[in-house]
Order: sequence, then structure tokens, then C-alpha cells
Amino acid sequence: MLTYLINVTSDMLALSVILGVVYAFIDHYCTDKGRMIFRSGVLLGVIAAGIRTYITNTRRLTGGWKVGTYGYGALLFALVLTVVIIAVFARFFFFGKKKRPIYTVSEIFVSVCIALLAAVYFYCSIPNVLVYPFKFDTGGQGVLSTEYLFRLGGYLSGLIICFVSAAAVNKICAVAAKKGYGKLLCAVFFTMNILFGINGFAKLMSVLTARKIVDSTELFRFSAWSNNHSHWYTYILFVIMSAAAIFLWIKSCTAKEPYSTNAEHRKQRAVWRTGRRSTIVLAICFLMCVLCSTLFVKLNTVVIKEAPVENPIINGDTLVVPLEMVEDGHLHRFGYTTEEGNLVRFIVVLKQENTNNYGVGLDACDICGEAGYYENKDNQIVCKKCNVVMNKTTIGMKGGCNPIIIDYDIDENGITVPISEMVKNQSKFKN
Repeated sequence: MLTYLINVTSDMLALSVILGVVYAFIDHYCTDKGRMIFRSGVLLGVIAAGIRTYITNTRRLTGGWKVGTYGYGALLFALVLTVVIIAVFARFFFFGKKKRPIYTVSEIFVSVCIALLAAVYFYCSIPNVLVYPFKFDTGGQGVLSTEYLFRLGGYLSGLIICFVSAAAVNKICAVAAKKGYGKLLCAVFFTMNILFGINGFAKLMSVLTARKIVDSTELFRFSAWSNNHSHWYTYILFVIMSAAAIFLWIKSCTAKEPYSTNAEHRKQRAVWRTGRRSTIVLAICFLMCVLCSTLFVKLNTVVIKEAPVENPIINGDTLVVPLEMVEDGHLHRFGYTTEEGNLVRFIVVLKQENTNNYGVGLDACDICGEAGYYENKDNQIVCKKCNVVMNKTTIGMKGGCNPIIIDYDIDENGITVPISEMVKNQSKFKN
């Protein structure tokens, strides 16, 4: 449960805060036409993120790493374009009369740029969130199992935190706009977007420097630091928003706005009250953000006791694992070092007691790579990376997070695996 709560908030919470600000910005400065353009951009971003998710997770595109890289490049382009366009049309957009033709033109340009920026944000941030439900594999126990429902609960809880955060931020920014603090809204809008752009730049550089497309030690160090401390971007966004919320709270206590009727006075007080309540909600969401990146991570950390990598018997062009080595029912890992120096690991586990029904496969899978597997305290085989519990009966079969299948044979002497299988699959293990 905590795994998906942590993952969803890590991937989407910063985006939620920024979108709350962006929507309030559009809602205040644009007419219905601008709002419709912005919503179209959001829809486009969701569709593009869905396509990216499909492509990257079905591995139907050669050089799939470029799909995400282009997205971060587009993010920086859209951010710069948005800042430039707003600067060019600032005079007409912020100070012009909304009924004048020049305002209509500037509104279209600005709203299109912000819609494009929102679309790129979705494209870069939510593909992982979209694919998580398809990783709720519970070892064949089904969607009504406790394990599946716990994971679904963590996933939905993460989404709820993100949506509530976005709503609270939007309400606070709307109060700022209604009470005449448009400059505060603009400052928050530009600061948050630029900060998100820096984060996107760091992610882009982490790919380009790792592949030596950009050869810069300084950029590599910056991107590594940024990626290792990515949760601090979310913290800073919350701090910025919290500072604005506290400022409005103080103003609400001292504001003396003129009113002609009691109904108008109640309406004014209701706006301030909405801001104060949203501030409390924002504080709760901020607390959950901190917990998800600290305490919950600690609670969710599993101490893995790995099975040692044992040496099989080399018999000509085959590897032999005597049955007495693996008949205890526990997970066993074996390794073979190829001529290129790659240690290729495979696992063996007895599927059913008092039988010769063994599960054999690489200590790696097509989804999580060479992360491998371990045996938990309940004697279940678990993926180290995504914590999916394997159904022992399916080990040796293709699909899901199951071990990559290899050719093998079982006789009275033991389990034999051709060395050619190790050589063929050595690319799946790092040198």
C-alpha cells in the first residue's frame, strides 16, 4: 500500500500544485475562450501521456529513452515560449480592456502557450502514474485479494492527496485574485513554473550526460544531485504556496472592505473564510507530502535477505545443478561468468514438495530488468524492484514480472542448463 502511495505522490504532487496555480491564473485573467483552450491543452496532455505510456511499456519503439527525453526538451521550449509571449503581451493582457480586439489576440496567444505548457507537464509527469494499476500483480491471487486491494488503496490515496492539494492551491490563488492581489498570483505562477522547468532541465541532462550526448561533468553532477533530491522541489513549491497562504490569512484578519449591505459583507467574509480553510487543507497535504518522502519510505523499506549466488557444476557445454542442492523448497540463485566478464544469474525453486517440479529462469525479468528476486519470510518469491509476489506455479512461464524463461532439462542427476543460454542473455546483466 505504502509503495504506491509514495510513488504516486512523488510523481504527481508537484504537478498538482503547479496546475492549481496555473488554472487560477487562467481563470482570473482569461475569458471563457481562454479557459476552453487551457482545458483542451490538459486533455491533449493526458492523451499524449497515455500514448507515451503505451509505447514505453510495450517496447514497440526502438530507442524508447528518446520518448521521455523529447518531452523534457519540449517542456523547456514551452516554458520559455510562455514567458516570452506573456512578456510581449503583458501590457495588453494584464492591463488592457477585455472587450478590445487587441486583448482577444493577446489572450489567445497566452492561453495557447499555457495550454501547451500544461500538456507537456502531463506528458512528462504522469506516464508512470497511468501504468501503476497494471503492476498490481499479486502472484495470481486475483483482484479481490487483500494484497491487491491494499495496493489499489495506496494508489487511490495518492491520487486523492494530489487532487486535494490542487484544489486547495487553486482556491487560495482564486482568493488572492478576487481580493486584488493579482501580482502575488503572477509571482507564484512564474516562480513555480520556472522551478519546475529547472527540475525538467536536470532530468533532461541526466539522460544526455549519461549517454555522452552532452559531455559536461558539472551538468552531470547537477542532474545527479537534482534527481537524488527531487522531493525538495515539491517541498519548495509547498513552501512558496504556504507563504502566499499565510500572507492572505494575515490580510483576512485586518481587511476592512467597504460594503453596502449585510449580504455583501457576508459574501466578502465567505471569500476570506474559503482562503483560510484552504490554507488548513494545504498544510495537511504538505504534512502528507513530508510523511510520504520520509516516514512512509522508512516504514516501507524492506530488509532483503538475498540468497547467495552459488556455482553450478560445469559439465562440458552445460551447467548442472544437483537436485540435493535445491530440494529444500527455498529460492536458490546460481551464476555463470561469461568470457566477456558478465555474471549471468538464474534461479531455481521447488514448486511443489515431493515432486521434481522445479521453477527455473533468469534472476531478471523483462519489466524490472536485472533487479532479481528474493524469498520473504512467508517463503514467497518477490521481485526486488516492484515487490510483486510471484506465483510459484508460473515460474518458468512467460509474462508479467516472471523470471525470463531459459532452456533447461531435469533428470535424475539434476537440472541442466545450456551455457549458450547464459551467453545469449548476458546483455540483460550489467558488466
